[in-house]
Amino acid sequence: MAHRIAVLGCGGMGTFHAHALAAVPGAHVALLADPFGGDRVAALGAELGAVVTEDVAAAAVSDDIDAVVIASPDETHAELTLAAMAAGKRVLCEKPLATTVDDACAVVEAEQALGRRVVQVGFMREYDVPHRQVAEAIADDGPLHLIRAVHRNTNADSRPDLAVVGQSIVHDLHSLRFLSGGEITAITGYATRRDDGGLRHVVLVAELTSGGHGVVEFDDDGFAYEVSVDVTIGSSTVTSAGPVRAVERRDAAITTTIGRDWFGWFADAYRIQDAAWVRSLDDPAASGPSTWDGLAAQIAVEAALGSLTGGGRVAVELPERPPVFD
Repeated sequence: MAHRIAVLGCGGMGTFHAHALAAVPGAHVALLADPFGGDRVAALGAELGAVVTEDVAAAAVSDDIDAVVIASPDETHAELTLAAMAAGKRVLCEKPLATTVDDACAVVEAEQALGRRVVQVGFMREYDVPHRQVAEAIADDGPLHLIRAVHRNTNADSRPDLAVVGQSIVHDLHSLRFLSGGEITAITGYATRRDDGGLRHVVLVAELTSGGHGVVEFDDDGFAYEVSVDVTIGSSTVTSAGPVRAVERRDAAITTTIGRDWFGWFADAYRIQDAAWVRSLDDPAASGPSTWDGLAAQIAVEAALGSLTGGGRVAVELPERPPVFD
């Protein structure tokens, strides 16, 4: 029997999840919940054969579903995750797990109390083929020296600092942890701001438990959307490949169209992630990025914001890792 799944929040990300899950064997998108979706979500429900509701909180605990995907606004993630967990549901929660460290801690503690993992956090770069290729290439290849993560976004309008770091750069902070296999112990941040005071260019230097360093280079108003990572380990440097794109040769120039769409860049990674999550629903416990990863990333986000605001080096202080995540 197919797993009955509710998608909570049906904006761009939730709609993408709904379509991706509908194509996965063993998954049935049974419920769509969005208080503002109107005719658009109604049409999506008709397309997928899903019930549509405006009551997101009720959908999270509905007896008619087995698992939930949380793609609602960031500030609702922790509350909905806790409610779904308490109702016995498995959860795929889009990043960030929470918008505060306290809320992320509450989710980690609730999962530890259950005695098993039931939540996966949507750090989809762990499922991105170029990132996986880098991770596999650097395994057991010597001491880690440097991870360099470059992230160009395409936001013409200024965003609050928390949105820049907590919604965008949080992916890069998780990449440092994922690729190093350890934790961030301190962050020093540098920024160039827009005329209105919003962040434009951000450079974060992270100290890692591996003994090496991670450098995040971020541009919030770049020429195109682009993500790359390279790792210097032992005597080698391994660099991620970008998506395959057409190359045009004309007028003695070679050009490649990159695009401005992050969905396009990571669409396959999201599909691979969602399919892996559905398969994990047959297992006793969740796999993939955990709520501990969500908490560690949120603590790193707050350290980065502290450094960008006050300057200087800010320690990243993690609580003791609960046994359920070992």
